[in-house]
Amino acid sequence: MVYRRRVQFYETDAQGIVHHSNYFRYFEEARGEFLRSIGMPYSELRSMGYEVVLVEASCSFKKPVRYDEVAEIDLEIEDINRYTFTFSYRVYVEGDLRAEGRTKHCILREGKIVSLPEKIRTRILEGRSL
Repeated sequence: MVYRRRVQFYETDAQGIVHHSNYFRYFEEARGEFLRSIGMPYSELRSMGYEVVLVEASCSFKKPVRYDEVAEIDLEIEDINRYTFTFSYRVYVEGDLRAEGRTKHCILREGKIVSLPEKIRTRILEGRSL
């Protein structure tokens, strides 16, 4: 799945370059859109009594992304198992790779890690083809 967004001025530093912390926001936005696209937005998961929790995050910066550029965040499901699921992200501007990242998540219910519910697992796996 590809999520597109235009870089806003407030996301940049004094040189007009996207501040490193914002890449994780972009990943979260892309992930939220992915979950929405498979019929499992965060609001639905929460209404089912689940919380999606971030357990790992990384980003490798290749080239800067600048104010007013349109970033394309390419999200893929890297791994899914009984307890966790991992997304990988590639950030492009006009086809040029600018950053790569990864986030790993688990599901909590009543504050405890639970096995990934089959309905959620199935939807995530079906979403691989988006």
